[in-house]
Amino acid sequence: MSWDRTVAVPALVNAIDVASGGTVFVFDRPPTTLNPPAVVVGRPVEVLYATAGFSVDETTLPVLCVGAAEDDDTVDDLIGVVRAAVKTPGLGGAAQSCVASAARNWRNVVLAGVEILQAEVILTIQM
Repeated sequence: MSWDRTVAVPALVNAIDVASGGTVFVFDRPPTTLNPPAVVVGRPVEVLYATAGFSVDETTLPVLCVGAAEDDDTVDDLIGVVRAAVKTPGLGGAAQSCVASAARNWRNVVLAGVEILQAEVILTIQM
């Protein structure tokens, strides 16, 4: 098994949707605009090939948790949702492992004229 976005991301989106109880929109890639609250699966920061064994790739994947500009509590809650979504190992069989390894880069951003607050949850995925 090696990194395959077409397998990992739909499984991740589904897991986040289930963990949130369907209360937040989960984007499978960065959109041109959005309304908070939202969770956005980013693009890989890095893919390391054959790290844990032959054909086992390790991918660093950011997931953005987005709230209103001054809504730190919502962003913090979304981080908890993403962490809860990956507590079950392997994204339901789509990966060998998926671990929320860090939260970082809290910042305010203006996206298509909308002020938002976002933070990244960094996932380490082996597949």
